[in-house]
Amino acid sequence: MNVHSILRGARRAIAARLAGRSFAWDAARPVSRLPDWNPAPAAPNSPWTSPAVLRARAQHEFANNAVARRAVESLTNACWGGDGVTALFLDRAVQRAWDRWTAVCDAGGRLDWVALGRLLLETVIVAGEAFVVLQVDEAAPGVPLRLQILGPEHLDESRTDGSTLAGIRYEGARSVGYWLFPRNPALAGAVDSVYVPAERCLHVYRPLAPGAMRGVSWLAPVLIALRELDEYLQTALTRAKVGALFSGFVRTPDGSNPLAQNGAVPALEPGVMVRLQPGEDIEFSEPPDAGAHFDPFVRAQLRRIAAGLGIPYELLSGDLSAVTFASGRHGLLEFRRTVEAVQYALLVPMFCQPVVERWAALAAAAGVLPADADATVRRWVAPEVEMLDRRAEVLTDLLRVRAGFTSRSEVVGRTGWRAEDIDREIADDNARADALGLTLDSDPRKTTQQGQPTPAAEAEQ
Repeated sequence: MNVHSILRGARRAIAARLAGRSFAWDAARPVSRLPDWNPAPAAPNSPWTSPAVLRARAQHEFANNAVARRAVESLTNACWGGDGVTALFLDRAVQRAWDRWTAVCDAGGRLDWVALGRLLLETVIVAGEAFVVLQVDEAAPGVPLRLQILGPEHLDESRTDGSTLAGIRYEGARSVGYWLFPRNPALAGAVDSVYVPAERCLHVYRPLAPGAMRGVSWLAPVLIALRELDEYLQTALTRAKVGALFSGFVRTPDGSNPLAQNGAVPALEPGVMVRLQPGEDIEFSEPPDAGAHFDPFVRAQLRRIAAGLGIPYELLSGDLSAVTFASGRHGLLEFRRTVEAVQYALLVPMFCQPVVERWAALAAAAGVLPADADATVRRWVAPEVEMLDRRAEVLTDLLRVRAGFTSRSEVVGRTGWRAEDIDREIADDNARADALGLTLDSDPRKTTQQGQPTPAAEAEQ
């Protein structure tokens, strides 16, 4: 008996002993049909997680894969939208100063607050993280704060010493600074990295584990599925194109190839027909079609991708054929919770609120705001996921206000407006209508919900 036989026998004995052992969790039991399911434990900040490879693949799919692009845009539209996450301040003077600054907050001078936020969120979704450098431009009018969005490729991961790991300097469990490249290191003539203290740089990411100091692409759970589905669709398209050629092939009785004469080269072209000689017959190519399982398979893969990203299938695919009012409403309710978690558990605490605090300090130092100005944010207003039945939502808000469960200010605030501004516009509209002698159905002073004159309006007549 040689050494290899002894080792094989020992392995079989150990496997038999493990198979008979009682495990507290079935998922921890050795599974014969999954022999490769033995993942190695890795720390959340370990280099073995290959963040650069994952990031490059995610960016490639976002740039080239239509489904990946749609998924990222759906999340960005729902979480940030076309109005962004806006701050409503207690002090109206502070509100006016903030509104002026958000129009010129980009360090590059091209984007406003809404466009910068969209760029930031798209970068976080695709690359897993982003950096916001809080620059102070003393030559800028008004509040000198300007924002610069940088992707994770700007982090100099070669910087490592006793207190710095992969470009991030730590004091205990807290990050205190970042080594960043001012320009993308992939560009020619890139300069050395510079140290930016954490007070002047925001690191925005969604931690997936306790102690995680780096972000991971949100596409990671579905990245392979996205890639393989795209390859499958391209293969099906190529198969369909070949089938559409519908070319004929000539077979002679003696087996000779007339196309080989005089350097003739056969070409597959739609509708090509070859004149047959006596005794010759023709066979048509019959490439396999996609089959009856094509649509169900693609829909199943899209549902899998949508589930991995927390997006309703119909939003990802645009397929509304199987959506009912009830199923669509339930899907949007769950999606609304996902969106609110991104807005109020990620964007507000890691980006919006720190920017407001830095802006308020610089605004007071620059004399834009008085020293005693109250820069407290009364409410952060983010885009809402609208339900299928908007009328029912409005009636629900009306009942909640009338029952005292909420206020008009809260309902109006969810739309991004201040109740004071709405009241002022309503008063202006009413005054103009009265001056012109107009009685509108939208004026509750003169018209009931049933379209009848109110007692006050009848008394005036």
